[in-house]
Amino acid sequence: MVMEIGRASISLAHTGSMPQCKAASGNTPIPSNRLPSLSTVTRIPRAAHRAVDTTVAGADFLTAHTGKAVAALITNGTPAIDYMEYVGRGKKVENEPVPFISIPTTAGTGSEVTKNSVLGSKVQTFKRSMRSDMMLANLTIVDPELSRGCPKKVTASSGIDAMTHLIEAYTTWRATPISDGLALRGIELAGRYLRRAYDDGNDMEAREGMAAAALLGGMAFANSGLGAAHGIGMAVGIAYHVPHGEACGILLPHVMKLNQKKAEERMAKIGEALTGRRFAKPEEGAQAAVDFILELNAHMEIKPDFKHLGIPREDIEKLAKASYGTSMSSNPVQLEMDEMIEYISEIV
Repeated sequence: MVMEIGRASISLAHTGSMPQCKAASGNTPIPSNRLPSLSTVTRIPRAAHRAVDTTVAGADFLTAHTGKAVAALITNGTPAIDYMEYVGRGKKVENEPVPFISIPTTAGTGSEVTKNSVLGSKVQTFKRSMRSDMMLANLTIVDPELSRGCPKKVTASSGIDAMTHLIEAYTTWRATPISDGLALRGIELAGRYLRRAYDDGNDMEAREGMAAAALLGGMAFANSGLGAAHGIGMAVGIAYHVPHGEACGILLPHVMKLNQKKAEERMAKIGEALTGRRFAKPEEGAQAAVDFILELNAHMEIKPDFKHLGIPREDIEKLAKASYGTSMSSNPVQLEMDEMIEYISEIV
């Protein structure tokens, strides 16, 4: 039995066709809340028992992470929270998950090639990962044609998420020569093609470039980690219902400025990859990188900060605490709690 996960996925065995970004519901409905919820991910394996031998996810952020978690929980048991980092019981995935097939329908998360599933709870206001080497997809099919129907807003938020993966993977102190090569090439592709894909969804050269950039981003950060844009972005996103990519995109230029002095040489290379220009001084290249992202965000109508959310000052300390985790620990500049509170205050 094949379990089909999400509104953008279908069973290949049943139809012989592929999911589209704009496709209608699949057979296993999941609330379109932009975040895989603990209750949903726990409920599906209990209903499936062991009758399911394969899960197929048309992979946007919601369905890809749900599919990975469900595949693991079918053979390892629920609840999902027991396996989650920081908030769980430290339980490990010990049994091989049922086969998981990932088919990206957006160009953003890179989750088709990562080993974690990001889950959250709006009630408990957290967003954390369950993670295992065994949770990698058994098969990933990347076809840029599947993203042709993505609306402009989805193209923007998923695309800037891919860009954030690439830039943070390259600037983190955990970067390796392998992740560097993946990230720099991906930055170049995203710099060249994201704006084009946003402006014209039928520009298949741009769609292909962004599909490759997203894939490279997933491979890069899987080997290097991320940074403050994801750490703070996850905290703000779950607390104030901001889509993941949009939250990370808003934070990206701010975090680049934060990291500029600590990682100036790397930021300069990012500036060269994005603009195709050479710079006489590292600080010029680094500033060009920040300016490029600010201009790209403005073009795609991604807001410059979180002030539109009206976040009360009394919530800032809670957001600061929730920002610490795996992503934040990889950031080039580490912030103490008082520094984190001040930093977030400037953005919200």
